[in-house]
Amino acid sequence: MKNKKVLILGGDGLIGSCFTYGERVARKDCDLEDYASLLRLLHFEKPDWVINCAGKVGGVQANMDYKMDFFRENMIINLNVIQACMEMQVPNLISFLSTCIFPDEIAKERPLNELDLHNGKPHQSNYPYAYAKRMVDVLSEVAREKGFNYSCLIPTNLYGLNDNYNLSSSHIIPALIHKYYLAYKNSIFTKEVENVSIWGSGNPIREFLFAQDIPRIIEYIITNNVRFDNMIIAPPNSQSVKELVELIGNVFHMKYAHTGYADVLPIFDSTKPDGQFKKITDSTKFKELIHIELTPLSNGLFKTIEYFIDEYETNKNLLKL
Repeated sequence: MKNKKVLILGGDGLIGSCFTYGERVARKDCDLEDYASLLRLLHFEKPDWVINCAGKVGGVQANMDYKMDFFRENMIINLNVIQACMEMQVPNLISFLSTCIFPDEIAKERPLNELDLHNGKPHQSNYPYAYAKRMVDVLSEVAREKGFNYSCLIPTNLYGLNDNYNLSSSHIIPALIHKYYLAYKNSIFTKEVENVSIWGSGNPIREFLFAQDIPRIIEYIITNNVRFDNMIIAPPNSQSVKELVELIGNVFHMKYAHTGYADVLPIFDSTKPDGQFKKITDSTKFKELIHIELTPLSNGLFKTIEYFIDEYETNKNLLKL
């Protein structure tokens, strides 16, 4: 790592902001939809490794409401990054996919593995985003045929400190943290029971990964010269949404137990969509290649909730307005 120059694109996002090494490039530093600007950046920096954390992401509702935006922005960014890196002879590139882009029918039947990626249609709720991200795998393969070491990491549901907590566009964990925070604050003030409305039945199964683990994984890849085409990163255990809600509720209860709040109760709204019902993965490749212990969900949630409570009143970027 000492002699390797690492450039992190999307350096102000959930994953990119976790890096404590390398040169982080935020949206304000370079518009990745502007190919000429990206070429100038790569020419100036001359990186050994580019880590592309940039992209347009969101929860179920955001994906359903802004299908064209999710497709267009992700297609342009990833095409530009891969093509520019090849043109500027960047030898190593890691891009990010997501398990939500895998075929929905396979996900219902068994754990997903890397070979399943293109073997069926993605879920209807996010298919424009899914097809755009699948092309990153295709373009990375094209680059490998030309001798470049371009690969894709496929983390399961990510959460962490610098997440998007805007209730209209966030993923499930930051949305729940924001809702529980507001409910506890109201209950403390009014001394009345508050309800937290949660989309869906609570039965879908997910695997949650702490974003702060990603830089450690990439450092291991670079230091040990780990080679792969694409690789799923998953924790050892999965949880239902109901189990996740209980974990988050327990942390807030512990944080506010001394305040004399009335109560905060989760209410599952089955009129709202669940999204994909089940996303379980086979992370055999990751276990064989990367020897790093991942952060347990309970620990990661505690750190994330503490961060949110500390930052909510002063950090406007939390809501990505």
